[in-house]
Amino acid sequence: MTEDSVREKLRPDELARRSARLLGERDIVVAGDPGSGQALVANIVHELGFEYLDPYVESPDERDGAAQAVETQLEYYRKRLAATSERDHASGADAGGPDAKRFIKTHFYPEVFADSAVNSAILVVRDPRDTIYSSYKWFSSFGGSWIPDAADMIGKLTYPDFLDRVRLGDGEPSIPGWARFYRSWLEAAPEFSKFAVVRFEDLKSHPVGAITAMLAALGLAVPPEVVARAAERSSFKAMRAREDAASADEGETTKNARIMRRGQVGEWREWIGEGDLAERFAHPALTATAARFGYEATPTA
Repeated sequence: MTEDSVREKLRPDELARRSARLLGERDIVVAGDPGSGQALVANIVHELGFEYLDPYVESPDERDGAAQAVETQLEYYRKRLAATSERDHASGADAGGPDAKRFIKTHFYPEVFADSAVNSAILVVRDPRDTIYSSYKWFSSFGGSWIPDAADMIGKLTYPDFLDRVRLGDGEPSIPGWARFYRSWLEAAPEFSKFAVVRFEDLKSHPVGAITAMLAALGLAVPPEVVARAAERSSFKAMRAREDAASADEGETTKNARIMRRGQVGEWREWIGEGDLAERFAHPALTATAARFGYEATPTA
């Protein structure tokens, strides 16, 4: 069986786990819970001129480490984002050569990378109420294509039901799972030589400053004019326009689904109310972990 055929037979999560062990010192892990804003960070990284690898739809090659798109993995999904679309259409090895810095998305816990040579990481964080709701909306649109046992739930799963459903990655419901994920990455931070925390809200309110701070924490130098252009080309308006154009010819199943759905800060205020949902998000582990990032996730917030 060839290297390409092995990749094409793997589910997206299996492909991503396989990719983790193939990473090296040049790779920078971009960790975040689903819905945290990794698509935004991916586009920024791409516009800054760095390689970006989405391990759920492409994989490093066993032989030389160069990223290779897996043709059977959700072509309609990855063409919507500049970071993966242009990767698919590039030819040859990664831009900048085998030693250039490359960013790689992950939803995995840090221990998955313990046996790799990775020594730099970004932790992307967003208000957990917005993160988990965004994840629910993504699941309702795309989950059936990624998670085989979820196909019959699409369009039928309510938000409370989603909150009760255990996650594929850690076997926990979304609320305690969010807390465990971010707590584990904070605890692992000292194990990385370079570690940056990037808040979604900061990327929205002052993108140039947030991007500059991220680069400084990683020891990367990028001209200010390139940073400014990356921020502009990664605005919600710009990214949504690209996705709309890319998805215009899709079938009924996905053409109205959006990765760039609203890109809003504080959307949780529209749905949380004062009843069951507010009480759920007052989970002690979530509120304690959220506070470490500056979020006050309480019933009266």
